[in-house]
Amino acid sequence: MTRTAYCLTATLLLAMTLTGCQKVKRPVTAVNKIGATETIEQDKKQREAERIQQCQHELEAMRNMDPEKYKKFKLEFDTLMSGAAQYAGVRSSVTMGTQETVDALYRYRISRTCADISATMMTSLADRGERIQ
Repeated sequence: MTRTAYCLTATLLLAMTLTGCQKVKRPVTAVNKIGATETIEQDKKQREAERIQQCQHELEAMRNMDPEKYKKFKLEFDTLMSGAAQYAGVRSSVTMGTQETVDALYRYRISRTCADISATMMTSLADRGERIQ
């Protein structure tokens, strides 16, 4: 390596080292954090929508397994979804605290109803399997 190339390389390495030691505020990082937060929220909403859709599929499957329980759960599920739709229409008009509370309430009630539907389906399928033997 020639002396000029050596000096140039040393100067570049020194400049990179000194630049790396400086504290520079980088607003790009804040933008990336906002983008990452939005992506996480979108993923969360996507998973929640998929769980509700799976719950509906299990509910429809219950129609053939146990029509009486299907009617009960169908009424409960439809009432819950109707209430959630009405709430969505006024959600932006209430305070953030109210939104957080009511959002949590609906998430809980939907999760609970879907868990009950899943448990009922599992029990019905297990009972059928036991009767076959």
